[in-house]
Amino acid sequence: MKYKLIVSDIDGVWTDGSFYYSAEGDVMRRFTTKDSYGVSLARLAGIPLMILSSEENEMVRKRLNKLGVEHVSLGVRNKLEAIRSMCKEWKISLSEVVFLGDDMNDFHLLGKVGLFACPADAYPRIKENAGLVLEKKGGEGAFREFVEKLLDQENKLQETYEKYVRECLEKQE
Repeated sequence: MKYKLIVSDIDGVWTDGSFYYSAEGDVMRRFTTKDSYGVSLARLAGIPLMILSSEENEMVRKRLNKLGVEHVSLGVRNKLEAIRSMCKEWKISLSEVVFLGDDMNDFHLLGKVGLFACPADAYPRIKENAGLVLEKKGGEGAFREFVEKLLDQENKLQETYEKYVRECLEKQE
């Protein structure tokens, strides 16, 4: 099936779910550059990416902005409504959406989207019900693995990596 929208959670997917607090009370997270390639691959394949997180954090917003992710909604309480709204705006169905989440705040999306996937270290109840359980843990490149698996399913992974290499070579010239 050709998916038309990738939606992903952040904490526990792009990060290991840990929060780091500074003495001033700033909340920080650790991201891996491995997931950056997932963003590039989705863009090159023409699949839009939407980030939904129940947490509001300026550092997360800055990271996603640096990666050029256009559709970012932080502090979202009802992810299903946010996805439905995007589907309505883009005239696509929920069955054309793939979602990557890891914990019970994403549970209500199971069975509602075309494919629900989770990292290897997702909450057990999520893993039991997900359509795809990844090999990577959250914060270790799970998002990139997810995008690669989607593209591989559609026989587009090799072609997309070739585009990526050409784009990199063009930037060097």
